[in-house]
Amino acid sequence: MRRVVICSMTVGLVIGAMLIGPGTARADSYNLMGFEGVPTLGSGGFTLGTPPPVGDYATTLCRYLDVVNTTVGHYYLRYFLDLPDGATITGVSLRIADYNPTGVAWAYLRSRLWNSRDIGDTEDFTLTDNSSSGDKTINMGAVNLTVNNATTEYWIDISPENSSNPGQLCVYSIHVTYN
Repeated sequence: MRRVVICSMTVGLVIGAMLIGPGTARADSYNLMGFEGVPTLGSGGFTLGTPPPVGDYATTLCRYLDVVNTTVGHYYLRYFLDLPDGATITGVSLRIADYNPTGVAWAYLRSRLWNSRDIGDTEDFTLTDNSSSGDKTINMGAVNLTVNNATTEYWIDISPENSSNPGQLCVYSIHVTYN
């Protein structure tokens, strides 16, 4: 009986390896929910103070910064990435609620050397349009970033640029694809 089980497992592994093929890249993904965002102060020309309060739409798990009349870069929702060392990030997709056709959400994939206190290097970015409202998915372009956890930290910043409605741009989820 054991011999059959071992043989079945071996055949399954061999068939699986044949289907994938040698040297074939396998895509994995890493997901973050909107409520995991950490409110963070921006940089560059903005007076530092207390991090902004966040709001959560409880029924949708959507998180927004509870601020009005903000300019891109003043405040962020920061999503830290915990990816395997050596992984190559190939794509980032964000599910956003845009309740105001004139508001824009900017999303940045950033990295910096550990403990550098640098604002970070922008590896890629994307933004929502300012001509429609409702739920939408925005994607970063051709990302090709290899993760080196020994020297570098990685995160996604989402910064609203809005008018008088604090809940107009809201993050549902972030999906990071890597090999």
